[in-house]
Amino acid sequence: MKEILESRIGKDIEVSFGAGAVSGKVIKIEEGILYMEKDDQNYFIVLDKVVAVWDSKEKSEKRSKSPGFMLPKSE
Repeated sequence: MKEILESRIGKDIEVSFGAGAVSGKVIKIEEGILYMEKDDQNYFIVLDKVVAVWDSKEKSEKRSKSPGFMLPKSE
């Protein structure tokens, strides 16, 4: 996991650590701690607790939530 996160230094990511998740810019990884920041808030996450990591999308790339079905087309 450390190698994956090191490749994301300087990038915006989202991190899941079991009961929660945070998003922000990766600052550094030091002594088993992931340092992130977003909107003047700092996050410190223990690497052993990280469950999943993914790149954050730009706001324009995010899609709205779908109810999971589509209405039939009217002809």
